[in-house]
Amino acid sequence: MAEFFRRQMFNIIAAVFLILFVAVWLAVLLRVGTWVPVAGLTAPALNGALVTAAGVMATSLGSLTASALGFTISEVKREQSEAPAGSPGGSFPAEVAAKLSGRIVAAIMVYMVMGLLVLVVWLVKGPASTDLIGAFALSLLGWLVGAAGVVFQTEKPAA
Repeated sequence: MAEFFRRQMFNIIAAVFLILFVAVWLAVLLRVGTWVPVAGLTAPALNGALVTAAGVMATSLGSLTASALGFTISEVKREQSEAPAGSPGGSFPAEVAAKLSGRIVAAIMVYMVMGLLVLVVWLVKGPASTDLIGAFALSLLGWLVGAAGVVFQTEKPAA
């Protein structure tokens, strides 16, 4: 049993982090999504610990996924530039995707799905939303713009 945990330690840490990320942001989304404005209040009050945890986790996951993508892209570009001329190579995006670990792919998918849910709540609730929701939604949009920039930049015309 100890050997199993030793072999799976990084997967367990990643899973716990992603589960906590989803749980914290679902709590925020439920609070904001179900909140009905009352006289004098334009947005729901959120617990300070929840705001801090949500902010730290969103920033951390966004940074981790962006850096993992950046390092992987850099590695693939370096390998392609060092490859002998005429050697077979796959498409750049496919090579990058193949080098990403399952943990990173899962983190990217979780970040994008939760971020898109946050963006929808922010757009639907408008002023009845919170600054926390708006900050994460804008952060996600920035992350997506960066990721899309890489995707479109690496697209090569067919020869």
